[in-house]
Amino acid sequence: MRLRNRFLTALATLSLLSPLAACAFKASAKSPQRAAQSPRGELRKMTADLLARASNARRGSGETARVIVRAAEGRTADAAASALGALGARASDKLDSLGLVVADVPVEKLSELAARDEVSWVSSDQLVRPTATLDNTSHHEVATGASRLLPVGNEALANGGGGNKVGIAVLDSGISPPDAAEFAGYEWRYSSGTLGTGLLSQKYLASYPRVLKHIDFTGEGRTDDAYGHGTHTAGVAAGSGQASEDYAASNAGARTYGGIATNANLINVRVLDSYGAGHVSNVVKAVDWVIKNKKTYNVRVMNLSLGAPPAQSYKTDPLCQALGRAVDAGIVVVVAAGNWGKDADGRTIYGGILSPANSPRVITVGAVNTQQTAARSDDLVATYSSRGPTLVDGVMKPELVAPGNKLGAAETAATSPTTSSSYTSSGGGGLLGTVVSGDTSTNKPVATGTYRVMSGTSFAAPAVAGAAALMLEANPSLTPSMVKALLMRTAQRLPAYEQLMDEGKMSPFERVITEGAGEMNAWAAVTVARAVRKDANRAEPGDNLLTSKNTTYSSLGLTSPVAGEPMPLNNGVIWVEGVAFNERLTLTQGFRLPDGRTLKDGWVMAGGRLLTDGTYILPTGHTVGANYILGSGILLGDGILLGDGILLGDGILLGDGILLGDGILLGDGILLGDGILLGDSLRASATFANEAVWASNLIEPTSMRLKQEEVLLQGEAALPTSVSRLNASSPLYPRR
Repeated sequence: MRLRNRFLTALATLSLLSPLAACAFKASAKSPQRAAQSPRGELRKMTADLLARASNARRGSGETARVIVRAAEGRTADAAASALGALGARASDKLDSLGLVVADVPVEKLSELAARDEVSWVSSDQLVRPTATLDNTSHHEVATGASRLLPVGNEALANGGGGNKVGIAVLDSGISPPDAAEFAGYEWRYSSGTLGTGLLSQKYLASYPRVLKHIDFTGEGRTDDAYGHGTHTAGVAAGSGQASEDYAASNAGARTYGGIATNANLINVRVLDSYGAGHVSNVVKAVDWVIKNKKTYNVRVMNLSLGAPPAQSYKTDPLCQALGRAVDAGIVVVVAAGNWGKDADGRTIYGGILSPANSPRVITVGAVNTQQTAARSDDLVATYSSRGPTLVDGVMKPELVAPGNKLGAAETAATSPTTSSSYTSSGGGGLLGTVVSGDTSTNKPVATGTYRVMSGTSFAAPAVAGAAALMLEANPSLTPSMVKALLMRTAQRLPAYEQLMDEGKMSPFERVITEGAGEMNAWAAVTVARAVRKDANRAEPGDNLLTSKNTTYSSLGLTSPVAGEPMPLNNGVIWVEGVAFNERLTLTQGFRLPDGRTLKDGWVMAGGRLLTDGTYILPTGHTVGANYILGSGILLGDGILLGDGILLGDGILLGDGILLGDGILLGDGILLGDGILLGDSLRASATFANEAVWASNLIEPTSMRLKQEEVLLQGEAALPTSVSRLNASSPLYPRR
C-alpha cells in the first residue's frame, strides 16, 4: 500500500577505548592568505588542540604532530598529500576512498596547512582505548531473548539460525581463542561419491574455523590478543561457549558462556595494541579495509568497542565520517557508548558519549546491569554507562542498551591456563567406505578453553552486533537503517524508569538519554526481521515491509515472554530512519513537520509512559491498549479509539486536540531524537528543549581520570578519581 502523504520525520538517541580523533566543521578557505590571517577561519579547519600547539610553535624546533587531513570537497587525497609535501610534512597513509591523508606535520606549519585550499579539515590523531570492566559470570543469551532463537547442538546449528555465514568485523585488540572449539563453525557437506563421480554421495557434519581473516593495523606486526579485550568482545558477539557447556553438562548449575550469534563468521581487525591503545588513523584505515573487503568475507556487521573523547562535531570527525561510508556500503555499525556515566562521587553526569558513538549513523549501545538475574524487571542501566546528549552536536544517545555488566565470555589464549588448538578426527568410513561414497572424515575441535567475566559498554555493543547478525541471516535484504529501526522498536523500556517517571523523579528526556529506546530484545527483533519481505532493500517510499496477507506487527506474538516475563507491544517509538511503525511497517521518505519541512534521518518517539500491563499512556491522558500498536494510524481524542485502518501519515491526534492531516502535532506528545536539523542552520530537538536538565552537568572530557581496566574488573564499583563540569563557553558545549 502506498502512503497518500509523506510522513513527519525526526531524529532521536562498550567498553570503549581511549580518546579518538575529533570532528571538524566543513569550511574551505577562499585563499591561503585569507585563511592564514583569519583566526576564526583557522579554528573552523583545525581541532582546538592543534590550534593551541600551532599558536605556541617555536620556529626551527623540529617538533611534529601526527594529524589526519581531510581533502576539500572536489579535491583528491593526492592533492592534499601534495600540499603536505610542499610544507615539509611526511604522509604515511593515503586513503583515497575516504579522502583522508595521515601525516606527520611540522607544528610550525600547521596554520599554513589549515589555510590551504586543498584542505577541508585537520584533526589530531588521537589515542583510542577499549571500554570494558572484568568479573566472572554470564547469562546474556537468556537475558536478551537470544536463547529462544539459537539452535541446540551442532547439527541443528549447521541447519541455520546462529547467524550462519554472516560476517562480523571486530575492530579491537585481536582475537586469540582459548581453544579450537570457541569459534568453530558447523556446516553440512557432501562427499565426492564413488570414485569422485558424485554417485552414492553422503551428507556429513563438518567443522571449520569461523575467524576468516586476521589483519593488523597497529604496526606491531601481530594479530593475536595480548590485551584480552578483543577476544572477550568476539566471545560475546559469537562465541560458542563450548567448554563451559561441556562442563555444565556434568556439573549441574554451572554457568555457560555462549555468545549471541554462535555460528556467525568473524573478521579479526586488530586496531588496539598489546596495551589496549590505538590511534584514530589506525581505526580509519581498518574501516577502509573492511569496506573494500565486504564482499570477500560477507561483512554485514562491524563492532567497535572503543572510543575517544569528542573534540569536534561528528560531521568533521574522520572516524565518524569513515563509519558513515561503511553504513552507506551496507554494513550495520555498532559502537559502545563509553563508560563515562558518573563522576568521582558516583553521581550521574551527562555528555559522556565517546567518538565515534556520537555519530547518528551508527547504533550506539549502553550497558545494562542485569543484577545477575535472567528476569528483566530488576534491570538498570549501569552507573558507568555513558549518557547523552553528545557534546558539540547535542545528539540524543544511546539508541538502546544491552547487558554489559559482569558478562562471561572467552578468555584470550594469552592468559588462559588451558589453551589448546586440538582436534580429534571422526567419520571417514574406512577404506571401503571412502571408495564407495567418498571421504567423510572431519576434524572435531576439542573444547578446553576458559572464560573471564568483565564489565563495560564494550561488551553490551557486541551483544547487539550478534543480534544484528541473526537478523541478517533471517533476512539478508535488510538495510542498516532497517536493522536499527527493528532493534529500537522491539526494545523494552525498563520498568524501573517507568516507575521513576510515574513518581515525577525522572523526565521522559532523562529516560531516553539513559536507555534510548530500551533494552534489546533479540528474539523480537529477529522475529520481525523474519516477517519482513525478502526484497526489503528494493522497497520504495510508500511500500509496506510486512506484505504477507495475514501478517501484521501486532500479530507476530512479540509480547511473548523473555525469561518468564511478558514483553510489551509498544515502547513509544513510531518512526526510525524512514520506517514508520504502523501495522504494516511502511517505508517513508521522511517525517513531515506541520510547516511543510521534511526530516530525513533520526527517530521519533511518542511521549508518555508504559504501565506494567503493557498499556501506553500518552501525555494527554489518553491510553493505547496493550494489544494495539502505537503509531498504526490510531486516532486519539476525547476517549475515542479508532482501529488501525488509518495510516500514520493520515493523521494522529496528540496533545491539545489539534489534528494535522499531514502528520503529528509537534508538541508535548512527541519526543524528537538525534537533534533534528531543519535546513542548514536551525536545530530543534528534545535536547535543546531540555537544556536545563544537562546544562550544568556535562562532562569536561579532558578532566576524566578513569582507567578503563577498573571498569572491566570492578564494574559498578569503579569510580573516576576526578571529573569536572563543562563550561558553557566551551566549544564542546552543545548549541542549536
